[in-house]
Amino acid sequence: MVLESNLKNDCLIISFNSPKTSNSISAEDWQELKKQILDFEKSDTKYLVLNRVNDNFSSGAQLAENLNASMDDVSEASKMLWECKKPVISLVDGVCAGAASNMILLTDFIIATPETRFIEVFARRGLVVDFSGSWILPRIIGVQKAKELMMTANEIDGNTLNKYGLLYKLAEKSELDNELDNLVNLLNNQSYISICMIKDQIRKGLNANFDESLQNETDNQNSRFVHSDVMEGMSAFVEKRQPNYKNTLD
Repeated sequence: MVLESNLKNDCLIISFNSPKTSNSISAEDWQELKKQILDFEKSDTKYLVLNRVNDNFSSGAQLAENLNASMDDVSEASKMLWECKKPVISLVDGVCAGAASNMILLTDFIIATPETRFIEVFARRGLVVDFSGSWILPRIIGVQKAKELMMTANEIDGNTLNKYGLLYKLAEKSELDNELDNLVNLLNNQSYISICMIKDQIRKGLNANFDESLQNETDNQNSRFVHSDVMEGMSAFVEKRQPNYKNTLD
C-alpha cells in the first residue's frame, strides 16, 4: 500500500507515495481511500487534501495488477469522493494521469503547478476512461474538448489546465503549500455549513432540472434563516468585525 495520510491544520492530507512508479495506486489503496473518505466524513476535520509527493501527483492505477478485481473499488471511491459533504482540495504537480487525472476533477479546488502533466492516458493503454472522467470532464470543458483529451490521450500542462478553467490557482512548486494555507484561511472566514451546503447544491443541480434546483435552494435557504450562523453573520456585518461561526455541519 502506498497511500499515506496525516492531519494538519484542519486538513486530512492524503498522498500516494511510490517514487518508482510516479505514485501509482494499488488495488488495496483504492480500498484504503474509501475508508479514509468515510472516516473523514465522520470526523471533525474540515478539509480533505489530495497532495502531490516526490514532485508528482499520481500516474493512476497500477497496471501490473489485475484491474478487473478492483474496478468496483475504483468506482465506489469515485462516488464517495464526489458525494463528500466537506470541501476537497487537490495540490498537483508533475504526473497526474489516468484515474488520478479524474480524481482531481472531482475535488472542489485544484491548485497546480505549470509543470503538471495532465494525461487522460486510457486509450494509450487500450483502456477506457474511469473514475467518473467521462461524466465530469465534458461538464467542465465541453464535449468536444473532452473527446480530444480522452480520445487522443494528449498531455497538457498546468498552464493549459488553467486556460481551460479547471484550476482554482496556478502556482509555482514552492508556493503550493502556501496557496493551500491561503485557501483554508479564506474558507475559514466563511460559514462552514454554508460552504458545504453550497457544494451540495451545485452537485445536485448538475442532475436536476430548473424547478428541482430552485426548490433545493429554497429548502436550504429556509433552513439557514433559523441557524445561529445567520445571526452571527448579520451581527458581524453591522458591527464591522469578523464573524465567529460555529464551523459545524449541524
